[in-house]
Amino acid sequence: MELSELDRRVLTTIQASFPIKARPYAALAGEFGSSEAEVLASVRHMKAEGVIRRMGAIFDSHRLGYRSTLCAIAVPEERIEEVAALIGEYHNVTHNYEREDRYNVWFTLIAPNQARIEAILDEIAERTGIDDILDLPAIRLFKIKVDFDFTGERKQRAEALPIIKPAEIEPVHLSREEKALARLLQADLPLVEHPFAHIARTLVECGYDVDEPWVLERTAAWSESRVIRRFGAAIKHHKTGFSANAMGVWSCPEERVEEVGPIMASFKEVSHCYQRPTAPTWPANLYTMIHGRTREECETVAESIREATGLEKPRLLYSIREFKKASMKYFAEGD
Repeated sequence: MELSELDRRVLTTIQASFPIKARPYAALAGEFGSSEAEVLASVRHMKAEGVIRRMGAIFDSHRLGYRSTLCAIAVPEERIEEVAALIGEYHNVTHNYEREDRYNVWFTLIAPNQARIEAILDEIAERTGIDDILDLPAIRLFKIKVDFDFTGERKQRAEALPIIKPAEIEPVHLSREEKALARLLQADLPLVEHPFAHIARTLVECGYDVDEPWVLERTAAWSESRVIRRFGAAIKHHKTGFSANAMGVWSCPEERVEEVGPIMASFKEVSHCYQRPTAPTWPANLYTMIHGRTREECETVAESIREATGLEKPRLLYSIREFKKASMKYFAEGD
């Protein structure tokens, strides 16, 4: 899709900085020197064209008391589609890709507790007959920011974010009303002038004693405290020209991890940067998701990271097929 100048400015902004205000599109219009109607029409058009996958909240699973992990399974070539379809049946699986490696089917798994994660992995092994599965929960998080620059105005490198250790995160305890709000915020935000008023009306119709100011206050407070990790547009990057993505897997000495991770995370082309455990068949411990318009761009970024860190050249696992990409439905079971 060809993006207009307004589209580019809107899309660059709303990925991570969607205003949590009564009239968010009017607030954006003031920033862009446009009108509320024009900004809303731009967002509606990009949603209709599939550039925007979803508008809403991305919650931090650990802050909600859930556990998450990245997994990979070594699947015979002729069984990839079969095994990927089986894995995708689990609502706990949010992302499911084929990548270029012996471990060729990669998926993210989120569940209310570690026991459920282990049970699902055991089920997958039993149902597929394949027990060569990697379970790689995050040890340190250096960056998770899917935030593409469509204006070309950002610097190549950014200041590193604080290091987060997911296992040490204290979960919040939500009331019945707050869980109901979370269920709505993790869905698609209504594309109307007053989306938070629309959410408040939906909650009232479901029997909750709330109003728009309460919805705005709770949503803003969760964003401030990082219960909501990101509020805004999740995009289909292939639709905007970023058609290559490579998971760079690096081997780094343990004593250098906290030095090297922030350097990797500072590159704007890197959306995710984690430390994960090694395994007997998998020596890598640092991961960078690199996005580019071509494989050559990804390789150039990986080389720049290598030069900046002094590490050995990484393995670049390119995404070949996307079998599933969805948002986790927290509290979907009514808990």
